[in-house]
Amino acid sequence: MTATIAAPAPGAALPARTAQVDVVSIQSQVVYGYVGNNAAMPVFRKAGLRAIALPTVILSNTPHYPTLHGGAVPLDWFEGLLQGLNERRVSQVARAVVCGYLGQSGQANLLAKWLSDVRASRPDLRVFIDPVMGDRNDGLYVNEGLVAQYRDLLVPLAEGMTPNHFELELLVGRPLSSVDEVVAAARELIARGPQWIVATSAAPMAAAPGTLQLVAVTRDDATVVTHPEIAIPPSVHGTGDVFMAGVASRLLNGQDLIEAVREAAAQVTVTLERTRELGWEELAAEG
Repeated sequence: MTATIAAPAPGAALPARTAQVDVVSIQSQVVYGYVGNNAAMPVFRKAGLRAIALPTVILSNTPHYPTLHGGAVPLDWFEGLLQGLNERRVSQVARAVVCGYLGQSGQANLLAKWLSDVRASRPDLRVFIDPVMGDRNDGLYVNEGLVAQYRDLLVPLAEGMTPNHFELELLVGRPLSSVDEVVAAARELIARGPQWIVATSAAPMAAAPGTLQLVAVTRDDATVVTHPEIAIPPSVHGTGDVFMAGVASRLLNGQDLIEAVREAAAQVTVTLERTRELGWEELAAEG
């Protein structure tokens, strides 16, 4: 006799498992514009990855406009959102965590503890951190205390990081004026735990006119990648978020670091060219 399984009664619970999640993206979120999660999520989707967004701030737009509404996710909310990833077992199935802008210094403490706890049981979890703190044009736009927290709490937890030149200077505490100095500074961070550092807009004073440099640094190698500098309105931000998402996506899809960096840089260039063609005040991240 062949056994048959009875159909579940109407309304009965069916067995289910945690939905597939490739990336947990922990970054800023805006209603209007393309920075943080708004810039990164289209990149993950285009790469065929399943990503979920956890906001650190919820803002009407970036602070570069005359008006701004919203603010940082309260610490109890932020802690609860991280805890929810554990309770839904997302932290046990996700392949990577990508971290970007943090809204307040207390979030760094909570994030570092959560990452440490998850990696204790998931040493295979890949952690990519973009220490979003400022840039040459705008200066420091986070609480000064976050600089030390990134350096002391989050750098040791990262597989890789993508600071811009200004942020790398903040993390090592001194000005950098050449590619060699950028490489040395990146290796100081690598000595704290990461496998690689990619410095964006690196050593701008040493770049050829009309170009920007990326410097991809590991313990043993350093590779300079150049790409054209695209003129854009000052309101356009989010290129670093697109770049980090592009690098992380390609690494998760099996590419090596230098290949991932070159292709992610090209992706940013195409996005900026599209933004300029449209004449938008925001990044054409969905293009």
